[in-house]
Formats: sequence, C-alpha cells, structure tokens
Amino acid sequence: MVFSGWGQAIRQFLDDEKFRQNHRIRTWIYVGLGLAMFAILVGSILPPRYHFTVGQTSPTTIVSPTTTVDTAATEAEKEAAESKVPKQYAQSPAVLTQAVNRVDILYAAAMQAASDSSLSDADKLKNVRSAAPAGVSQATLVRLLTRTPAQMTVLERDTERVVEEILDAPFYQESMQQATLLVDRQILNLNLGLDHDDALIVQNVAVSVLKPNMIYQAQATAAARQQAALSVQPVLIHAGDIIVAKNGIVTQDVISKLRDVGLYSSYPSVGIAIGFALFVALSVGMLAAYIERRAPRRRVDNLLLGILGLVFVLMSILISVTKWIIVAGGPNSIAYLLPISLGAMLITVMMDSSLAVVASFYFSFLLGAALNFNYDFVFYGFVGSLVGAYSVARVTSRGTFMRAGFFVSLMNIGSVLALYLLQANRSADLHSLSLHVGLAALNGIFAAILAMGILPFFESAFGLLTPIRLLELSNPNHPLLRKVLLEAPGTYHHSLIVGNLAEAAAELVGADPLLCRVGAYYHDVGKTKRPMFFVENQMTKDNPHEKVAPSLSHLIITSHVSDGLEMLKQAGLPKPIQDICATHHGTTILWYFFNKAKEQDKNGTVKVDDFRYPGPKPKTRECAIIMICDAVEAAVRSMARPTPNRVEGVIRKIIRDRLQDGQLDECDLTLQDLDAMVGAFMKTLKGIYHSRIEYPDIDKLRKEVAK
Repeated sequence: MVFSGWGQAIRQFLDDEKFRQNHRIRTWIYVGLGLAMFAILVGSILPPRYHFTVGQTSPTTIVSPTTTVDTAATEAEKEAAESKVPKQYAQSPAVLTQAVNRVDILYAAAMQAASDSSLSDADKLKNVRSAAPAGVSQATLVRLLTRTPAQMTVLERDTERVVEEILDAPFYQESMQQATLLVDRQILNLNLGLDHDDALIVQNVAVSVLKPNMIYQAQATAAARQQAALSVQPVLIHAGDIIVAKNGIVTQDVISKLRDVGLYSSYPSVGIAIGFALFVALSVGMLAAYIERRAPRRRVDNLLLGILGLVFVLMSILISVTKWIIVAGGPNSIAYLLPISLGAMLITVMMDSSLAVVASFYFSFLLGAALNFNYDFVFYGFVGSLVGAYSVARVTSRGTFMRAGFFVSLMNIGSVLALYLLQANRSADLHSLSLHVGLAALNGIFAAILAMGILPFFESAFGLLTPIRLLELSNPNHPLLRKVLLEAPGTYHHSLIVGNLAEAAAELVGADPLLCRVGAYYHDVGKTKRPMFFVENQMTKDNPHEKVAPSLSHLIITSHVSDGLEMLKQAGLPKPIQDICATHHGTTILWYFFNKAKEQDKNGTVKVDDFRYPGPKPKTRECAIIMICDAVEAAVRSMARPTPNRVEGVIRKIIRDRLQDGQLDECDLTLQDLDAMVGAFMKTLKGIYHSRIEYPDIDKLRKEVAK
C-alpha cells in the first residue's frame, strides 16, 4: 500500500502541468543529460591505463588500440645499424714528414758527434741521446756511433725508405703492436743488404719514429652513423596487435609497448576528457536547440524530454558495456551486435520519427567515438538507426517491431558489405567478413526484441501512451469497454461511430488517428453510472428527466464527464485519454434543459451559464476533434430524414457554434482543418446513415405463395 501510494504521488507529479511546462526543470533535464552521458561514456572514450611492474602477470589480454611506432624495437634497430658503420679515418701526410725529420735529426747528430774528436765517448753518446727519439735503445746508439759517416748516410737512407714504405700506406693505432714485424718485413722486401747489427739499428730507429698516420674523424663517424640510423624503417605496433596475453608475464618490452600506445600511465589523459566534455556539451546544446525550435504541435514537454534523456542514457550504457567487453579482451566484432537502432525505435514509438532521426545522428557519433573514433561504426550505426526509426513509424501490432528488426538486419548487412568493399587494401579474410555479416543480421532482431521488452516499462512507469498501448486499449474486452457495452449499449454504439468519424478527420488534419479512435471509445464511460438518463440508452418511451427538475437533469448529464474521468484515473488510463474525456463537451451549454428551466422559471433568475459543462476546453487537436465528432454524431442520429445537404448543414452549424462559443480557442485547429473535417465527416456518415430499401412483409408473401 505504501509503494502504491508513492507510485500514485509520483504519477500525479509527472502529470502535473506545472512540472511538464516548467522551464527551470527543463534546463536541469538538459544539464543532467549531459552530465550523465559524460559520466557513462568518458571511460569508453579515454584509453584504458595500466601500471604494471616487470615480472607481473597480466590479468587481461591487452590489444593495441592504435598503430604507432615501437620505440624500443626501433631504437634497437638503429643501434644495430650504427654498430655496422666503421670508424671514419683520414690519412695525414704530416706524420711521414715528421718521422723522416726525426730520422734525419738523429743521424745528423750521430754524424756530428762521431766526427768531433774532442768529445769523449760518453759525451758523444749523451749528445746523440738528446737528439734520438725516445724509443731508440742505448745499444742502438752505441752501435750507431761505431759507424763511419758514410755508413751512417747509408743507414739513414735505408731507415727513411723503410719508414716511407710503411707510412705511405694506412697505418692505424692498432698497427703499432706489429710495428717491429712490419719494419722487418720491409727490410727484407727492400733487399737492403744489411748485416745483423745494421739491421738492428734500422729496425730500432724506424720503429721509434713510427706513429699512426690514420687520424680518427669523430664528426665524420657520427654523421655516418646518424645517416645509417635515419635509414632504418620504424618498427610499428599495429592496431589490434596483442601486446600481452591474459596471464602473460609483463616484461620491459611489454611496458615499453604500453607506453608507446598510450596505455601505461597512472593518470588519465586530461586533454581527452576535456575534449569529450566539450563534445557532449555541444551535442546536448544542439539537441536542445532543435527540440526548442520545433513546431508547437510537436512540442516535447518535460515528461517526454525526461524520457528522451533516459533513452540517451540507456544507449550510452549499451555503448559503454560494449567497449568494456572489447577492452576486457573480447573480440572487436562484438560491436556489430550492439543494438544501436533500439534508441531510434523507442523514440519513434514514444514520440515521433523526426526526433528519432536527429537522435540517430548522436547515437552513431557516440558509438564511433567510443570505438576509437572509427568512421565505419558511425556509418553502420546511422544507417541502422534510420531504418529502425522509419520502420516503426506506423505501428499496427507488435509484429511491426519484428518486421522493423528484419529491415534493420538487411540494411546492416548491406552496410557491412559496403564498408568491406570500400577498403582499398582489404584482405581475403572471408571468415571475419562472414562473422561481421552474421552479427549484423542478429543486430536488427536483437534490437526489435529489446524494444518490445523495454517499451512496456516506459508505458507503465510514466503513463506513456504509445501506439502499442492504444491498440491494447482498443480491445473490446477491456473492462471499461465491456462495462459500457453491457450497461450502456447505446453509448457503446455511439462511441464506435464517434471513433470512426474522429479517425477519418484526424488523418486529414495531421492529428493522431489512433488516439482519436481510442479516445472516442472511452470518452463517455461515465454514462455507465446512470445509463438510463441518456437518450441513446432509453429502450422505452419513459424519460427519467421528465420527473426531475432541469437543474438536476443538468447536474446528472454533466456529471458523466467527471464520473468518467474518475473511472479512467482508477483504471490507470493514460492522461491523453483522460484529457479527451474531460474536454469532449468543453464548456458548452445544455440548451434543452436551459430552455426547459427558462419555461418553468417565473422569476427570471435562470442564467445560461448555470447550464454549461464545467470544462475545460480542448487544448489539443485530438480533444477538439472528439468534441466536434461527439456533437455531429448525436445531431445526425437525431435527424428524421438525413439527406446529404441537410447533414452537411448540421455539421457546419455545429462547427460554427463551437467557434462562436470559443470552444476551439485553446487548440491549434485552423479554419482550413475544420473545412477538411467536414468532407471526412460526410464520407464516413454516408456509409453509416445511407438510405435503405424497404423490405416487403415476408409472412404476407408466404401466404400469397401458398394460395
């Protein structure tokens, strides 16, 4: 009982006109929608973040969301290329010149010391040592001083030849280790004819003056290695590549790849979050601009706006769940099963197809954004949503949803094939193509089943009137209609004819034909409280109004509106049906009882306003149509000889009277609409009140035949 009371209170609040038209609530609905969409989808837009350590086990399979450069692998390739580039050297002629000069200085000093008889052997050796290279041994200098100047000249020439032969060719630092061997080889190659002691002198002097003539070029080497590194093609991590499998060991290479694809961080990308917030704000802002600029007859009140927001939230949740499955290691192809057309179907059935088309843009864009801004899914989602919206524009039964699901499946398959054929570098992976086609086919059926399952919750929770709900209410076995049929059969027949008239008129003036028909069925349910006080239910000539005062008759007649409204509320019928019941007489006057009261009044105190219905006046096209049809059916039924001209005259008079009395001032029916309704009434009434032939007396004919 407590929950029932709360439910009724919430329903009354939602049906309250102040709630439905409050601009502040309307603004908060838009703000709430934007915040809800951002909160639900921001996790799908932001790339997932992992903070592993080397040696840890990955709890899930991580797939690269994008194609990027593998930094570690590329650097390793560059280092390998650089290592293959040898050091760059340049041969220096100055090294040979310096070596020859040092040889000349040594031998010149030796010749001078040997020729100076005033010097002792120790002084001679001392003078030669000062001019000798550091590598010349003491024994070599002693031997050299024992030679004559002529012999020294030959040794000098031979030493220079050996040095020139060696330093004319590239001579590296590494060659210094083999300097003695190289000198000995040159002595043999030049065939100098030296004895053992002279060979030792030449060898020791030549080795002491040798220095590398290949000078290392650091800048040239660096440039060559840099060029080799630049020539290396970057190693790529392709979108869809598995970085680490579930339960795989995290290595340094895995962490490096996670950094490269932007998945390794302890902090989310603030820039992407801000960008998505702007994306959502612009989307909701443009949606609000479209809704607020719609024509008055397509006005979306706060209740419908809230329901629209709930559909957006529902679709955001479905998109977010799909992305979560993919991130958790599920196949990317699961996105083809997402019932993106569900939102458009629900909006079409609960509101209208034009709003569903606009919503289709947003659903497809959100899907593409969540799936790494993939244009393929934007196109796939938009086509499916549009087909879903238009396929349920005219719902005649729940089977309409299944037909819509079939059409969506066909168009989804077409979208998948079109996108596949448009790929310039498509592979021959027919298995993946067939999988996508199969999921796209299931998508439409899945969306239709969900739409049929979700729709009743919206209908019951918000008292929403959908075509499906109207079709259910039109069932003659509904308790209220059954009650009218059994307790007020004349009223039931009257309601059926009013329904036919209203449906025909609604189709011409852009109103809801199904709502008009069903509203007509229920507009007079209040007459079941006192059915015999209404002429269509009086089977005899006795009229109970002849026994009561006109004022009481007025009260009884007008109370059928309030009685019916109360019955509809107790039965939980939607507000549009209640509005039709409450306004089908507006504030019109019961002229018959006013005239009767005026005839009985001797004091002249009777006022015409005392015999008016309590109202209110019709505010929608559907309510106004039912008001006119109710009066037209009653008037035409009471005509003695309903010829077409007389019927048309009565119809136009009723419409004119309603206009002059101000009953149509609060609805948006135009004079052109009213004129079109006259033609619809004439066509329908012609089929109901057509002239019939008079059948002969069958019993009389039988007697004549028997004779």
